[in-house]
Amino acid sequence: MVDCSESLNTEQRADWDRFLKGAKHQHPRQSLVFARSEQASGRKVLYARAHCRGGALVAVGLLSLEPHPFLPGAWSKAYCLSGPVCDDAHNMAVFLKALCEHPELASVGSLNVTPFWTEQDAITMDGVLAGDGWRVSEEEQFRETGWVDISGTREEIMKSFSKSARREVRRAERQGVTFRIAETSEEFGIFLSSMNRLRATRGLEELDVATYETTFEDVLRPDDIGTVIMAWQEDAFLAGLLVYRSKDVVHGRHFTTEPEHLRAAGNLRIAPALWLEAMCWAQQKGCSILDVEGYRAPVAGDKKFNIHKYKSEFGPRSIRRISERQKIVNRHVFLTGNARDLLRGHLKKVKRAIMG
Repeated sequence: MVDCSESLNTEQRADWDRFLKGAKHQHPRQSLVFARSEQASGRKVLYARAHCRGGALVAVGLLSLEPHPFLPGAWSKAYCLSGPVCDDAHNMAVFLKALCEHPELASVGSLNVTPFWTEQDAITMDGVLAGDGWRVSEEEQFRETGWVDISGTREEIMKSFSKSARREVRRAERQGVTFRIAETSEEFGIFLSSMNRLRATRGLEELDVATYETTFEDVLRPDDIGTVIMAWQEDAFLAGLLVYRSKDVVHGRHFTTEPEHLRAAGNLRIAPALWLEAMCWAQQKGCSILDVEGYRAPVAGDKKFNIHKYKSEFGPRSIRRISERQKIVNRHVFLTGNARDLLRGHLKKVKRAIMG
């Protein structure tokens, strides 16, 4: 049985939390604490659940609905970020089919999902979704990322780092760099402003302030499944890293630096020390893996070379996970609500074809 609603009672929320914590393919982004953040961004939230005949939960999906640009009461897309969470491929297929046919999604253009299935499991899920008519909605069939073993002590974790990365960790210590969790709205504001400055220089959309302020209050300030670690040298903010965690895996979500302050600190390369602090934070919470959230062996000339290069210094193991999949639910709503995105996608395909 599959249900989809705008609210959950206390017992249903407790069942959701228990199921999520016990699932093999769990991801923190499917935690209920993210609901208010999505609502703060102007989206509608739906809670989708599937039960077996015995009544036990077998799948959950926190859906975030993007408003249609001009049709009242319609929604361009329903996103299930890093979800749904389900540990059985057959149950996942049944769950998603029922969701696409559910009355709550009748005015939704498409359902977009990204189950946190990796390696061979990702191949299995890819086949299941392809067989049911789901299309790849990203540039590639699988996402490439990297996992770092953080199950040991601080010194054991550092052994996987490159020699130069270990040297930078020790240099940060000698230069009096301190690390602390963002505990106040003012501290988080410093991090968010730095993050948006960095994104602007890269031509990326800035993070929505209202959304992330809510995320700070609900997810990050409690310092449980997420946190922001900040690096300081006296009163100078050097860098920050936002992470989310499940039971076993911590995900590096946003990383920012202040170049002028780092130059004043002797051209300090802060990433190794800051990410090490995040690894230790997660290890104390019970995690054994850090997901650097996007990684492939660095290749000179690649537009993301510098990003992959600094992540390579942590000694990550290459991992692939399934990329986003999309299925049209209401074709009229989809075409009218996503016309601009569809045109951009078509132009990208033409450009790639011309460039060979």
